[in-house]
Amino acid sequence: MSGKLVSLMVAGMLVVIALPVFATDVSMGISGPGAINDSTIKAGEKVSVDIYWANDHQPMGFTTGFKIVSETIKKIIHVPDSGNGINPRGDVKGYNGWEDRSIWDLQGVFVVERDWDGILPDTIGFGGAVVKKRYKPHPKQKVLSFDIIVPDTGILVIDSSFFPPGGYWKFGPEGRPTWAGPYRFRVVK
Repeated sequence: MSGKLVSLMVAGMLVVIALPVFATDVSMGISGPGAINDSTIKAGEKVSVDIYWANDHQPMGFTTGFKIVSETIKKIIHVPDSGNGINPRGDVKGYNGWEDRSIWDLQGVFVVERDWDGILPDTIGFGGAVVKKRYKPHPKQKVLSFDIIVPDTGILVIDSSFFPPGGYWKFGPEGRPTWAGPYRFRVVK
């Protein structure tokens, strides 16, 4: 190998090593009266599906989506809470500055209820952008949740999804987040 080629390879590796690595980790959990443990839901009880972020940079905007599916459960109930959520039905809540325009100041967090009628599969999307403010780095914290009741037993799966036109989750301008899903929840009597 020529000395020039080796020098170019070393220079290239130094550039890659010097580039900042940005990370946003997105995870999910359950809480509320219907949560028996981290992976089990009690049928017929309200459960909150909680979305957590850990972030080490300052994204200017984001878009994400989630899909609820099941081979055995045909429908869920979205629990309305008029006036207390970030969507008209009120079943979607924001936390730690995601409930108003205190962080995502363009219009707050927007909710796209793509197929959010309770007949599975259900898909929901979220997005937001900053104009004057900055989304600051933070450790893992709950940022969003949605309330549901699962009337039947079986397995409920929640995974990442998206709705057109994006095609994938976007965290701009730095890149894509990590996702620990899909999450599988056993629903029992």
